Amino acid sequence: MKNSLQSYYQGLLTETNNGITALKSKINIYSILRLMLFIISIAGLFFTINYSTGLSVGFVMVMLFLFLCLVRKHSLLQQKLTHKQHCATLLQNEINLTYGQQNIYSNGADFMDGTHPYTSDLDIFGENSLFAYLNRAITHDGKKIIAQWLQQPETEITIAERGNALLELNTYQAENLTFRAYMFSLKADDLNTLKTNIETHLSALTAFAKAKKIKYIVIGLPLLTFALLGAAIVLDGVLWSVFTLQLLVNFTAYNFLVKPINSVHHLVSKTNATLKTVAHLIKNIETTQWQTPYIQQIVSPLINPSGQKAYQQIFTLAKIVTQLDYRNNLLVGIVLNLFFCWDLRVIIRLQQWQQTCSPSLIKSLNLLSHFESLISLATLNYNHPDWTRPVIASDFCFEASEMAHPLIADDKKVGNNFRFATAPSVDIITGSNMAGKSTFLRTLGINLVLAYAGANVCAKHFKTSVFTLASYMRIIDSLDAETSTFKAEINRLKMILQLTQSHPNTLVLIDEMLRGTNSKDKYEGSKALVLKLIAQHTPTLFATHDLHIAELQKQHPIQVRNFNFDVKIEGDKMFFDYKIKTGECKTFNAAVLLRAIGLG
Repeated sequence: MKNSLQSYYQGLLTETNNGITALKSKINIYSILRLMLFIISIAGLFFTINYSTGLSVGFVMVMLFLFLCLVRKHSLLQQKLTHKQHCATLLQNEINLTYGQQNIYSNGADFMDGTHPYTSDLDIFGENSLFAYLNRAITHDGKKIIAQWLQQPETEITIAERGNALLELNTYQAENLTFRAYMFSLKADDLNTLKTNIETHLSALTAFAKAKKIKYIVIGLPLLTFALLGAAIVLDGVLWSVFTLQLLVNFTAYNFLVKPINSVHHLVSKTNATLKTVAHLIKNIETTQWQTPYIQQIVSPLINPSGQKAYQQIFTLAKIVTQLDYRNNLLVGIVLNLFFCWDLRVIIRLQQWQQTCSPSLIKSLNLLSHFESLISLATLNYNHPDWTRPVIASDFCFEASEMAHPLIADDKKVGNNFRFATAPSVDIITGSNMAGKSTFLRTLGINLVLAYAGANVCAKHFKTSVFTLASYMRIIDSLDAETSTFKAEINRLKMILQLTQSHPNTLVLIDEMLRGTNSKDKYEGSKALVLKLIAQHTPTLFATHDLHIAELQKQHPIQVRNFNFDVKIEGDKMFFDYKIKTGECKTFNAAVLLRAIGLG
């Protein structure tokens, strides 16, 4: 599977790199053509100016038109090249991931929370985490959506519908890569800043354009200006002075309003490329005939009863911003504003757009973040065709075959078969050091997190009901909070008990509790917790070295089950198979480990 995936991505990367080479050649050709055209223009102007001024002007105009065409073509090729390069970067990243290298996307460290019921214990966020492995989102909102999916289970219906959506998305592999490459071209905060500016600030900054006097200025001044210009051309004389005075009036009126105009321009300047990228992506989404209800539902807010599509409205905004950017050219800006009140005219259009179309842009930005999140999970599924889609049961259930940890390298993974009893029980897992108890708990937990997000899981078969997860594994002290290890453990136990009482469907994963106290208190505390969980009918996996806890099965043969991970010892050598077995552990390896370092 791994070799096949590497070959697939390597083939796409080779094809993309060939396209990059071809584009670079074309760009070089157009650069040479521009230089040649410039030289021809200078030489042609030198020869034609001696014959006729009109011929010279005509020649210059033709050369200028050809030059602009070459510039536009060069710009389009450069955009294609940039897009191809982003595709190559993303394909190389997928190849690197198959070799165990780091993902270039965010690892979700911002979402780490030691107080969360399970994310810290199950390595959901941060370095070498599940989020770091599956994330393909650039935007903050996209990453936030993935984080939310991993932080709490979805309903049975949502899990099934999202799973169907991921299946459909994986039929659009080329489109997914294109989508990701365009999103990758954006800075992480671009869409968030754009969303905030349009949603919060634009309305206030363009409010001055609603005033009637502005509309009178925009209509009246250009009419009067061109009327005086026409009269001056026809009648000559003093009317040229009147026309000049009119231009001075126009200039004065503009300067009275230049401050609010600058504020608006500062808000929307440099967003043109982002808007065009957003419009392009939304167009692809809007024009695709999606089949699954989940995607249809998240796309449905873009439907406009008037018939105009969201991407058309965003392209309109991009055009308005481009027109406002004309003022960046000093000469062009002066002419347009003196004769047409250009900036005010454009800002009126911007204000009208904001009133009628801004909701479409906000919904579109939200949709792009949602698609980023879906494509992240779809890519995970696509990269692991050997993983299985979980079956979500309505009744209490958990059963899995060949279940392995998704973050462990393929050549080191060991699959396990495991199922819950027909009713909630406390399953005690004893075993030697390093035999696999902790890894098994994390394996079960992290696969449940994947299943509840709607993704496939690292198993051959996986069936489960929806549980609220709670874990007790990595308990550490805190100097800042003046919390000892024992106090931190008590706080964690309190959280688990509160959660089990408020959520009857809670599944608890415990790895060696009460390490911060003596063995007698540890046993008494562990026993009390087990009895409490039995009384609450809370399903629990309880990993421990303490064989006395395993003896509780004798008192509660139905509610307590014993499992173990053992070790084979031959001389001073240990052999682990990392397979879970029924019953309590009979072999331990502490003595061997101590002898290995010279103790005993």
